[in-house]
Amino acid sequence: MKVLYIANNIPLPKQKNNRIILTIAEKLSLSCDISFVFPAAIVFPPFSFMKKYKQLVNLKPWTDGDFIVKPVCYPRLPGKKLSYLLIDAVRPKHYIDEKKLPDLCHAHFIMPDGYIAYRIKQKYSTPYVVSVRASDVRHLKTLGCKGIVSKKFITVLKNADKIIVHNRPQQELIAQLGFDSVLIPHGMESNILNATTKKTDALITISVVAELIRRKNIDWVIRAVKKYTDKQNIQVLIAGDGVCRDALQQLSNDVSNIHFLGKISHDEVLTMLEKSHIFALPSVNETFGLVYLEAAAKHNAVICHRDEGVDGVFDDGKEMIFCSEYDEFEKQLDELIMNPAQIQQLANAAYVKVSQNTWEHIIPHYLDIYRQITNDKKH
Repeated sequence: MKVLYIANNIPLPKQKNNRIILTIAEKLSLSCDISFVFPAAIVFPPFSFMKKYKQLVNLKPWTDGDFIVKPVCYPRLPGKKLSYLLIDAVRPKHYIDEKKLPDLCHAHFIMPDGYIAYRIKQKYSTPYVVSVRASDVRHLKTLGCKGIVSKKFITVLKNADKIIVHNRPQQELIAQLGFDSVLIPHGMESNILNATTKKTDALITISVVAELIRRKNIDWVIRAVKKYTDKQNIQVLIAGDGVCRDALQQLSNDVSNIHFLGKISHDEVLTMLEKSHIFALPSVNETFGLVYLEAAAKHNAVICHRDEGVDGVFDDGKEMIFCSEYDEFEKQLDELIMNPAQIQQLANAAYVKVSQNTWEHIIPHYLDIYRQITNDKKH
């Protein structure tokens, strides 16, 4: 089965992005012949001088692992309302080899990836799957279904052979728009699972792992810990770097038990999570958040933002704690710190759930969808 991945959220030669799509492709490549197309946005001055667009100019095909990624440029206008207005200027044949048509396309965003898959389907009758991500949800929530670009979003969903979402809020939004979807959470490597639960309660460690940017709401953690006045001995370990680091350090500069570790290796992150009791990251605009799985795999009680990331994959109050605003987060974190039994209960329940979300469990869901769609096409 030949599958074309259309994905604009993969690592570039000079930029390290999330590798989750490449990981899925690597796992599926045992059963599928997967190729990659990268939709490269080309914008007009002065926006073309921005770092994220400048690196896309004259971008050549590159290799990532066993995959050769083919960039195809499309014109993008500034602003959400007009962003993809000119995407039809690029013809479907620019994205694929007409002599080796894929059996299926998998687009990893509604826009622009899904619209490219829709155009290919129009011309070559190639079915497509589209995955919904956080930026798609943001657009549909803020701009709705009206307007030229928003209608392109709906066109993609309407003509998709299958819609994949990664959490409950995404599935609810797609249902409100009148479309069915299947929820497939991201997976995790099984060797990260750690069955041990021996952690000392003498010092409660709260861990945070994230890029230090505003939407991660790491200031919530710092503010809540600064207000904590009870007797339990606690410390906070913050791993990561970013534009908000100076501001966050300034916010915590009078607190001796908050430690900034900077950017550390993945192995060091896992070691930190193995020793910590609570993982706190009330981040917003999260498509999923693999680090929540890793924290659960290392027996942490996890507290995060409601309607984001892994909400709906884990049960609220039983497997993880979800909060909608700072005051609720502060209250829940405070109560969790004071209740080691609840920490253990949440950690145990989340561990059981995450052990069912390793890649060995997840990848067959993708393969079943691919086979179902391609078999339906044959008949």
